[in-house]
Amino acid sequence: MLGTLYGWIVACGFFVLLATAMLSPIVITAQFAKQGKNEEMEIRVNGLFGLLSYKLKVPVMKWQGASLQVEEDSRKVGAGINSWRHDEEDIDAEKVANGVEKFKHALRLTRNMKEWAKRTLAKVKLVEWRWSTSVGTGDAMWTAMTTGLIWSVKSSIIGVLSQLVQLKVQPVMNVTPQFARPAFSTEWTCIAKIRFGYAMLAGLQLLVRMKKWKGGVKAWQNILFKA
Repeated sequence: MLGTLYGWIVACGFFVLLATAMLSPIVITAQFAKQGKNEEMEIRVNGLFGLLSYKLKVPVMKWQGASLQVEEDSRKVGAGINSWRHDEEDIDAEKVANGVEKFKHALRLTRNMKEWAKRTLAKVKLVEWRWSTSVGTGDAMWTAMTTGLIWSVKSSIIGVLSQLVQLKVQPVMNVTPQFARPAFSTEWTCIAKIRFGYAMLAGLQLLVRMKKWKGGVKAWQNILFKA
């Protein structure tokens, strides 16, 4: 009798923990800043109450001739394992073109990719969006026109996002004209959430769709792992 009761308690505890994990959010934080020649980008992903963590930081992005030199640091934490990696890469027009072609090929080999992306994004909640920009061309008229253009681009992006994800907060955006001198700086922060259960289901659905066509899994591996 006690053994049966103990078994039921363990089973109930397991299902409570599983349900809690499935309902817990995965938090994705993205930040980008540009001040003069200095550029920095950072992406953080946290889930399962901090047990799973991924951080990608790109502290250096600078042009070297016709290529963009990128240095990045990545840190992953999961199941008690902490790993760190530093990479350096020069990205030129040829690499960009090859990457685009690989992505198109992977899309062709993934069944109903647009439908999957639309359904997955619909589960994403945007809980913070801050984007401030300061711009100046040295000429008052061109500065005013550039300011208006940037406002238009930002508003268009928010309009598209509102059709794809759940906006849970009023986006905070501003564009400050600098009439006295040529200048450009921008800071952007975005925080999005999706339930761990939704993310797991979306991953399984994507895997099934990739396997529907021969070569689909390998095509995505070539993109994600730069094979």
